[in-house]
Amino acid sequence: MPLHATLAKHHLSEEFPNASALLYFYFKSIVKNQDAILYYDRSAVGSRTKAVRDLKDYLLGGKSMSTFPVAMSLIASYVSGVTILGTPAEIYNYGTQYWLVIVGVALSCLIVATMYLPVFCTLRLSSSYEYLQLRFNRHVRAVASFLFLLDEVLFLPMVIYVPALAFNQLTGFNVFAVAGGMVLICGLYTSLGGLRAVVWTDSWQTGVMFIGVFLVAIAGTLSVGGVSTIFETAAESGRLELSNWSFVPYERQTGWGAVIGGFLYWTCFNSVNQTMVQRYISLPSKRKAITALGIFCIGAMLAISLCVWCGLAAWTAWVQGGCDPRGAPLVDDRLLPAFVTYVANVQRLPGLAGVFLAGVFGAGLSSLSAVLNACALVVVEDIMHGWMQIRLRPMVEGILARSVTGILAVSSLLMLLVIQKLGGVLGVATALSAIASSSTCGIFTLGMGCWWVGPRGAIAGGIAGAVVAGTISMGTQVAAATGLRSPPLNFTSECVKNASFVFEHSTVDPESLFPLFRLSYHWIAPLGLLATILVGAIVGWFFDERDDSKMDAELYFPLVWRWLPPDAIERAGEIRRIIATKEMDTPAPSSPLILGKITDKV
Repeated sequence: MPLHATLAKHHLSEEFPNASALLYFYFKSIVKNQDAILYYDRSAVGSRTKAVRDLKDYLLGGKSMSTFPVAMSLIASYVSGVTILGTPAEIYNYGTQYWLVIVGVALSCLIVATMYLPVFCTLRLSSSYEYLQLRFNRHVRAVASFLFLLDEVLFLPMVIYVPALAFNQLTGFNVFAVAGGMVLICGLYTSLGGLRAVVWTDSWQTGVMFIGVFLVAIAGTLSVGGVSTIFETAAESGRLELSNWSFVPYERQTGWGAVIGGFLYWTCFNSVNQTMVQRYISLPSKRKAITALGIFCIGAMLAISLCVWCGLAAWTAWVQGGCDPRGAPLVDDRLLPAFVTYVANVQRLPGLAGVFLAGVFGAGLSSLSAVLNACALVVVEDIMHGWMQIRLRPMVEGILARSVTGILAVSSLLMLLVIQKLGGVLGVATALSAIASSSTCGIFTLGMGCWWVGPRGAIAGGIAGAVVAGTISMGTQVAAATGLRSPPLNFTSECVKNASFVFEHSTVDPESLFPLFRLSYHWIAPLGLLATILVGAIVGWFFDERDDSKMDAELYFPLVWRWLPPDAIERAGEIRRIIATKEMDTPAPSSPLILGKITDKV
């Protein structure tokens, strides 16, 4: 079936039994892998060497995880099915300018390694939001925690929906049946295994994801005539252009938008987001955490580059097919499944669809498990322990953490009903994601970089950042819903000669909208971050009173130590020693989290 025909259909009629079979064995292998974890991994039910496991071991893996599995889990935390399906469609329509975001990724990892990571690794906290209570108070910690939970609850359905939709297009299976299988498997091993199960499963699933995307890129390249053909077609249509360094923020893709916007967005995500910090502090030393961050940086850049190449290959296939208007831009996230169908037919590789689906599901399951485990930690450590100041027996808290994981998994499945009927919820979830990431990172940056800012400045800055990012995000989503869309790039000479081709123009005059509602999505997180820092620094300067108990140099960026008050340097390490003393004075749990002794035979 030609690519233009597959792009024209929302649901493919062809069945791929090999895809179904491969995915079946993929799920089966996960269950077997988790059975091994449940019986032999100490984080699940104990082992021969250590019978009693505590809540932090369940949520943080005992802070003794290995570097490479954690690095793979970091990659899985960001690279989801949304990335795999969304990036090729972006390149297909708007060219390779987006690829420069990998520069922002590299800069982000450098900043995280030199500024944020030393603070978290030195304090050795259980949750990133615990820092906000040490630096400000428990109310600031609660605000950031609720923002994180709201962000992740609305992000979970997208993680589930995208792989289920891809599977539906390639096999015809019901979306809810596939999503239910994902939630059941992922919720089961995340609830029972804790962070260890999540990290080790993420490692395997990330490998499957890379294999799937890599095979699609190779087979797609061969199907259109090779690397030189893709470069020539992309260059002729302007999709190989990387020289658009315009400062106009209304253009969807520019060099400055991809580099600066990508740098600040990834910094907001990598630096303080609980799904990332939870893995940093699960490692026994700062050096290993930095090593894991470096591996994550390389892996994320490689994953983005592979998706970019798949988008260029899909564009070349459409041009070679005669630029049929039924498959013309703008296309949505159905592009890559349609391209996989095209490649499988051309190259006579019926198993390619199964490998691709395994990769998409690997990315989706790994992101889902990472979010579920992080949310369980935030509910127990930040909301219950930190804000409500409630502590229960370890057994009860362990059951609560697992219950939170199960409830979130089921609620994400139920929200698919909303997504299917009200497609705008995807845009709303994206908007809320920008609100949470930018304002939360701004609060942390105020705490670590501005020693004069107290609780008033932190809360005022967080509110200001949330309002700015939320207003811009909601406005851009409403504008897109009313018909405003960025036009795709130019076409090749073959497309111009095609008399049947009719370009679809935007139905809304951009000049009629408020300027902020026309901004590129790259600039939403930077503006929210900037508003948080500026308002918080000003309010803190005029309205916050100095609290000597917060003057501990270890609470601040190492780069600002030279400007800290002298007593902050003298009291360096005081808070960390107090925390260590409290942990040593805490009596042993009266009952284990889970029964730690089981039969040696399975």
